Amino acid sequence: MKILVTGGAGYIGSHTVQALLEQGHEPVILDNLVYGHRDFLTAMGCPYFIGDIADHALLRRIFKEHTFDAVMHFSAFAYVGESVDRPDIYYRNNLMATVELLDQCVASGIKTFVFSSTCATYGEAQQEYISEDHPQNPI
Repeated sequence: MKILVTGGAGYIGSHTVQALLEQGHEPVILDNLVYGHRDFLTAMGCPYFIGDIADHALLRRIFKEHTFDAVMHFSAFAYVGESVDRPDIYYRNNLMATVELLDQCVASGIKTFVFSSTCATYGEAQQEYISEDHPQNPI
C-alpha cells in the first residue's frame, strides 16, 4: 500500500514509517519539521515533502503526484500546556488543517484514514503502560 504519513519525521511518525517499510508498504512523508527531525527524512529513504498540511497547494500537488491507499495523520499538536497558552495555533493545526487534509482525501477517494490522538486524554497514568481501556481523565 502507498500511504501518506503526515508528521512522519516526528517520534511516532518516524517509527510508523519504519514499520511500514519493514512490512513492504510505500510510505510518503509530509512534515513541516516544527517537531520533526530532518535527519529522519533522509534516513528513511522514502519520498518526502517538507511543508504543512494547511498548505492547500502543496497538498494538491502531493495528491496529484501520488495515488495513496491510505493516510496516517500524526501531525497534530499535542502539548497540553501550550494548547492552553496558544489555543489559536492548536485550532488552526488540529482542526482546520486536518479538515483540509480530509477534504483532499475525500477528493482523492481515500477511504482509509488513521488519526493519532494524544495520551493526554487519560490524564496522569495509573500504571507504566496504558491501554485503550485505561480510565479517561483528560488533563
